[in-house]
Amino acid sequence: MTLRNYQETISDSAAESLHTCGMAYLAMEVRTGKTFTALAAAEKYGAKSVLFVTKKNALPSIEADYGTLSPAYALKAVNFESLHKVTGTYDLVIIDEAHSIGAFPKPSKRAQELKRICRGLPVMYLSGTPSPESYSQMYHQLWVSSRSPWAAYPNFYKWVNAGYVTRQTRVINGFSINDYSKADEAKVKADIRPFMFTYTQEQAGFEISLKIETLTVRMITIPPS
Repeated sequence: MTLRNYQETISDSAAESLHTCGMAYLAMEVRTGKTFTALAAAEKYGAKSVLFVTKKNALPSIEADYGTLSPAYALKAVNFESLHKVTGTYDLVIIDEAHSIGAFPKPSKRAQELKRICRGLPVMYLSGTPSPESYSQMYHQLWVSSRSPWAAYPNFYKWVNAGYVTRQTRVINGFSINDYSKADEAKVKADIRPFMFTYTQEQAGFEISLKIETLTVRMITIPPS
């Protein structure tokens, strides 16, 4: 298995980041080879036992890629729903689809399980869309790591109060709720830049062809009964 030049470069940088920052985030778009890059980075880092967390339907492809690359370390691949069953000793955790643990303001159950598993360990995150809706989604992703750049803020609300988010109020169904989605993009990016590695399909040389089709839906009004 031969990596593409950019995969070699990113895996080198990610391995170094695991040593210096205790984490690495591969924000690589679909079809650019996130999995191979991450598996290679784990070997370059010197891991001996790796836990790979992903979606259930992705498990076969992860195991196939591991077999193709044939690295020197042992790999255990599990899905998010099985995190509560995870035991054993690992020296690196890879979290695929990392944006799925970005719920806020409270951490999701899977984020809490990952925080237990990742305590004291280096973490590599993989996602094509790290913050699809708001940069507030970055907080709990990094919260699971003991080396989070925001470790001084043990919960999301303290992070908000430190100036990372402008709290707003929204009215839904007549009730006022706090809206924490307006994060300070520049401030978040500055903190994550040392361990964030991005790559797009365009950079990889893929030709992208979009076909846009407009669908018109006729709205009807249903009178009250």
